[in-house]
Amino acid sequence: MTNAPETQQLGGLSGVRSLWEYMGSRPLPQSENSIMLRVLVQILVSVGIVATDIAASTSMSLWAVPLGMGGAVWSWRQRNRRNISTKLWLAFGMLVALAAFLVRLLGELNDTRLVLAQLLVQLQVLHSFDLPRRKDLGYSMMIGLVLLGVAGTLSQTITFGLLLLLFLAIALPILILDYRSRLGITLETPIWQLGKTELAPQRLGVVFLLVLTLGLTVFVLLPRLPGYQLRSFPVSSTINFEGQFDSQHIANPGYVREGTSQGGGG
Repeated sequence: MTNAPETQQLGGLSGVRSLWEYMGSRPLPQSENSIMLRVLVQILVSVGIVATDIAASTSMSLWAVPLGMGGAVWSWRQRNRRNISTKLWLAFGMLVALAAFLVRLLGELNDTRLVLAQLLVQLQVLHSFDLPRRKDLGYSMMIGLVLLGVAGTLSQTITFGLLLLLFLAIALPILILDYRSRLGITLETPIWQLGKTELAPQRLGVVFLLVLTLGLTVFVLLPRLPGYQLRSFPVSSTINFEGQFDSQHIANPGYVREGTSQGGGG
């Protein structure tokens, strides 16, 4: 007769085996084969990480950018495989990153922007090791955009504006390649012949100037609403008092002590 602990152990092993068989039986997702799209997406994310680093005076990009590039190369090589063991290790790593985030969050409750940005960078690095589909690349693009937004709230110099222009210049060809991939159109033109396609530098330059002009126009026309401002309380000027001040004997006409019906308690 089998005892209870052995039964539970066998049940756990069978559950893991069933999960592994289920994941192995699912059809392979349609992988994204555009090398240019993958490279540009990774550069876009790297710009977001560097912008957050510069704005917050941190050094996350020293390890996040190289690891992200290595993960992108791994994803390209493994894009037509199931990578079940890799997905399990990545899930475990994300749980560890979440636990570390909760620990840091307890010490920085006043301003959680940088803590959230660090969590997002860690998740993006882990996510870069599993990018088989176009949808996964879209997640990376959104993470880069969020990191750029975080950098915008932290930045106090003009350097952010330069990184914003670089981000826009990289995002335009990414949007074109992403739309072509959705339509099932593959770009097989060599890099030195891109002048004959939608990715011609002249066309991208015109679109870049149009988007930049429209964005600056909207920025100028937006109303400037009063934001959060620190203001001092309305107090009177300093009163010169001769002699020794005793705070125990202050007469306040508006204060009524117990047992009296008139103000002016002394």
